[in-house]
Amino acid sequence: LLAANSDGRVTILFDLSDVTRENIDLGLVRMLITLLSNYFPETLGIMILFVNSWFFWGLWTVIAPFIDPVVKSKIVMVRATREITPYIDLDQLPSELGGKKPFHYSYIHPTSEENACMADAVARQAAECEYVAATSDYERATRQWLAQPEDTNGADLSSARCASRDRLHQAVVALDPFVRSRTLHHRLGQLKPDYTVLL
Repeated sequence: LLAANSDGRVTILFDLSDVTRENIDLGLVRMLITLLSNYFPETLGIMILFVNSWFFWGLWTVIAPFIDPVVKSKIVMVRATREITPYIDLDQLPSELGGKKPFHYSYIHPTSEENACMADAVARQAAECEYVAATSDYERATRQWLAQPEDTNGADLSSARCASRDRLHQAVVALDPFVRSRTLHHRLGQLKPDYTVLL
């Protein structure tokens, strides 16, 4: 469970119920620690670990020394739903964790056609060329916009930069299906091809 707070920080809830050695992903744990410590140090509001597994408590003693102290201070371990409620309202907590929000996870398997365009080398090259051109155009427009004298209103340069930005956005959207496979979020309709997110 991931939720954004009003201050722009996120609350992350990991359900580690009955976790064992067979289903722990240490690569994911290391990546998450690296991201939160090195790249987004002020993004995390609080991380709640819902734990009832003896295995994880042992693993925690190994992992904890490698976590940045600031990040570690934002990690809370809980064993029961009542310990989560000071951080997450029961209306927002999934029912499987004792909350009131109905939730049922359903995995939709990928189809053989959903990533077919990744094999289209000609279309991919065209999309890559447009992306490179749009990037150069946006950089040029940004340099011109930044170089304008302060005593001018710069409306023309500003609108030209906005147009270049929109072109670059469209180029990224057009290139995306050639370089990134579709995910469950695409299949559920939560992530639209134009990067719009439906929650």
